[in-house]
Amino acid sequence: MKRRQFLQTFSAASLVLCGCGSEPVNSGSFQRPSHNDVSSPLIVSPQQAASLNGLRLAAASTVESQPVPLLGGALKVDVDALTTLTETSGALLALTSLQNFWAALGVQRDQPVIVYDDGEMKFGARVRFLLGYCGVLQPVLVDGGAPGLAGLLPLQAGSAIPSAFQADATSQPIALVFQQEALRAIQNKSGAKLIDVRTPAEFNGQLLLPGDARPGHIPGAQNLPEGDFLEGPRLRTPPEVTSLFTMAGLSPDDNIVVYCHDGAKSSLIATLLVENGFPATSLYYLSYRDWSQNQNLPVEL
Repeated sequence: MKRRQFLQTFSAASLVLCGCGSEPVNSGSFQRPSHNDVSSPLIVSPQQAASLNGLRLAAASTVESQPVPLLGGALKVDVDALTTLTETSGALLALTSLQNFWAALGVQRDQPVIVYDDGEMKFGARVRFLLGYCGVLQPVLVDGGAPGLAGLLPLQAGSAIPSAFQADATSQPIALVFQQEALRAIQNKSGAKLIDVRTPAEFNGQLLLPGDARPGHIPGAQNLPEGDFLEGPRLRTPPEVTSLFTMAGLSPDDNIVVYCHDGAKSSLIATLLVENGFPATSLYYLSYRDWSQNQNLPVEL
């Protein structure tokens, strides 16, 4: 299977489910790939990252993350601005805004892009996923983020040289899905397992984060908290990660749809699933925020 594939065309007759940033999806036209090709690593160690030649991006959120130093000529990625952009209706299909965002940073399709954050991994995972979705061939996430890179790279900011980047929506190695695919999962029409990687308090409706219109979770979803996969500022080992997935009843043959609050944590867990042998993984990137704002969709406590 090729490293990258075009997303299938969405029909003009697509069913529109209205929600914040939700996209029109034809319930029959989009087929999640049965096997996602991971011919290149999605996650690298700090030592591997320090030795790679490519564009370094430091993913930072003014609202949530700790300050992220610019190391080895890295450029800052404003994760808050990127998140807002992707929640704009149509942005994940038309791609023009995302293309301009990456081009301003000097992103090129064939150049490796090394992404790190403050060590929480979710900010960098969001950036890595969106780069891959837009057709960048070798975006990688640094395990451990800036703390892991400390001492391996000099404190040095880079200067952006804008590129002529052209975005191509791809379904490899992680497919992007929308409300309709999650709805088909809970109606048992797709055979997919729906995984909610938020905290138990969010999942059970005890905690309602800003932007979520209703407490609870998508009916039938299984809670597998993202925090279980981290040990300090580093990811758990591959055997430990795989064990967490298998103990949750997941099989490499399963079709899996992952979501969280707004796409960050689920970007990380979708990456871990594919990286650790669960190839038929899709990401409901707009996640529970999007779902909860559509009053026509059910929620469960």
